[in-house]
Parts: sequence; C-alpha cells; structure tokens
Amino acid sequence: MFVLKAGGKKEYFNKKNIERSLVAVGLGEKIAKGLADEVSLRFKKTVSSDEIFRYVLSRLKSYGPEFLGRYNLRRAIMHLGPTGYPFEKYVGKILEEYGYKTKTNQIVQGNCVSHEVDVMAWKDKTHFIVECKYHNTPGARSDLKVALYVWARFLDIRKKWEDDPKHSQTEFHGVWLVTNTRCTSEAIDYGNCVGMLVTGWGYPKEMSLEQMIHQKKLYPINIFPDWASRLAYHRLYENGIYLLRDCLKLSTKEFARKANLKEMEAVAFQEQARKLIGE
Repeated sequence: MFVLKAGGKKEYFNKKNIERSLVAVGLGEKIAKGLADEVSLRFKKTVSSDEIFRYVLSRLKSYGPEFLGRYNLRRAIMHLGPTGYPFEKYVGKILEEYGYKTKTNQIVQGNCVSHEVDVMAWKDKTHFIVECKYHNTPGARSDLKVALYVWARFLDIRKKWEDDPKHSQTEFHGVWLVTNTRCTSEAIDYGNCVGMLVTGWGYPKEMSLEQMIHQKKLYPINIFPDWASRLAYHRLYENGIYLLRDCLKLSTKEFARKANLKEMEAVAFQEQARKLIGE
C-alpha cells in the first residue's frame, strides 16, 4: 500500500508511523498498535494521508476528547485562518505564557520603509520582532525565501533603532520566525548562520511549536473538530479568546453567549476542555 502525501509525494505505508503518533498523544502502545492495524486492513493500494488522518480521528472519538484534541492539533492551527491574523494572535498568547510581554500587528519604522510587525515580544532586556508565517495547506513548507524576507525586514528595522540616540544599547534585539509548518533545511541553515531564531513544526527538536503548546497545554480554541460548525470562532476571536483554557475562565453562561452556543452545549464544550487540559 502507498500513501499519497499532501505535497504530492508517494511513499510506502508504514503503520509504525501511526503507532508513534498515537503513542505521542497519550494512547497506550497496545491500543495504538490496534488502531494502526485497523488502518492497514481498511485501506488498500494507494490512499491519501488525509484519508488516513480523518479515519484515525473518527476512531479516536471513542477514546476521549483529550486524545482527539492532541491528534488534531496541527490541523486545528491550520484552520485558525483563513487569514494569518488569528495565528499571529495565537502566537502572541503562547509567548505571553512563556513570560514575554507582547503587542501584535504593530507598524514599526525601518531605516528605509515602515513595516507591519506581526508580534513584538519583550522579556527582561531581550526584544524580538516576531514574524508569523501561517500556512493553511497541508504539506506546505517555510523555505529559504521566507527566511531571507524576515531577515531583511529585521535589518532595516534594526538599522533605524541603532541610529536613534534614545535607543538603549544594553537591550538585545533579535528576530524570530514562527511558522505552523515544517521549515526547509535551507531556511533552518540560513537562520542558524545569521542568528535568527526559527520555530516551526518539529523544529527545533527540543522546543518545536507543538512542544511549546503541549508543554503548557496552550491548545487553540478550535482544537476539537466536532465543534467546527457550532462554535462561532470569529466572535471568540473578537473577544480575545484564542486559547482553549480561556473558555474555562468564563462562566458557562458567559461562554455560551460569546461562542453563540446553547448553555448545554457550552457545558459539554467546557467539560471536554477540562479533560484535555487536565483541570
């Protein structure tokens, strides 16, 4: 059996990949192996990675929302759009949980032109310009062109700051590329060479985007696929609710109003959120 990947590449099906991904979201090894065996028996010849994903997702419903949510994380972030604006806000919320003060969508004057910066992040005397590269297509990559673009913008802004006599010379200024997809090896190599922080899916190994999210349970509000047609996400975004945990800070009645849900639906959603977050 072959698997057709989102980027068009075809490769041999390896059920061990499914087992590893299911163990990673918290399922026991025996259950993970059983589900992987189901997939290998259900599909024949060539199957798309999306079909496999949707089948596994449907089977995870019976094991609990915590497993369903973790497995759906990558797709949920891709569905934050359709524009990159919610992703930028989401990244700002993540950085705040890691001790940064943030501002999003700021116009910053460079030496040559002004720039709209996705996120400005401060911690102690470290100041980052954060460029959020959002993709809503599975298989997309952030490549060298993206890294070059981000670094060029940073150089223009840094030149203006360094020429300002009021500028603090004791503060460190850097640039940080955050993306919800994988980065190409060229983009990573360039970032390492010039000193640009790069955070993407699966990179860096010790603190990738998904690891930052799992470590502090900073799941997006749209993490549960079953609620996609019922939750008014745009209304939640307008109220500054991007993290799943934020819905638990509200009373059921208030959350129902902001999410355009019936109170019984709000109760059910908040219960699922508690199971995933562990509160």
